[in-house]
Amino acid sequence: MSIRQEDLIAMNEQIWASMLGITISTTECAEIPVHGGGYIGACVQLVGAWQGAVRVDCTVALAHRAARSFAGGEDTEFSVDQIRDTVGELANMAAGSVKALLPQPTHISLPSVADGNDYDLTVRKGRVLLQCPFECEGERLLVSLIERDIEAGARIGRPLTRRLQ
Repeated sequence: MSIRQEDLIAMNEQIWASMLGITISTTECAEIPVHGGGYIGACVQLVGAWQGAVRVDCTVALAHRAARSFAGGEDTEFSVDQIRDTVGELANMAAGSVKALLPQPTHISLPSVADGNDYDLTVRKGRVLLQCPFECEGERLLVSLIERDIEAGARIGRPLTRRLQ
């Protein structure tokens, strides 16, 4: 596979800047601390000539800010479903950008979304190929590219509460 860390970083910086008007920047810290308000994660599966997933995890505060930007900057209350939809759509856009660089035919699924203070969002038999930690005004975002690997069977879970490699 020919996707590099720099590619994944550039894709996500462009998505957040062009779709939301939000600047995210890479950070050395791959740990995303939970600040009482919890966090949210979305995963989009890629199947076909290449199999894996793109996963987006962020704090609820950053997800709320993204939802506000999608709504045109209106400072209104958003339902949990609207915030979930926003993170799911961001994962979907990231997966679409990754898909364009993969062998074809490769198809993407609808996003799966989980949120709260304690959850596992797993990719069965997956192993992390790339992880890109970002920061935006003190809030954290982590984008992961996961390859389905029958041999590894690695469990990807709760990246927001521990240091990632």
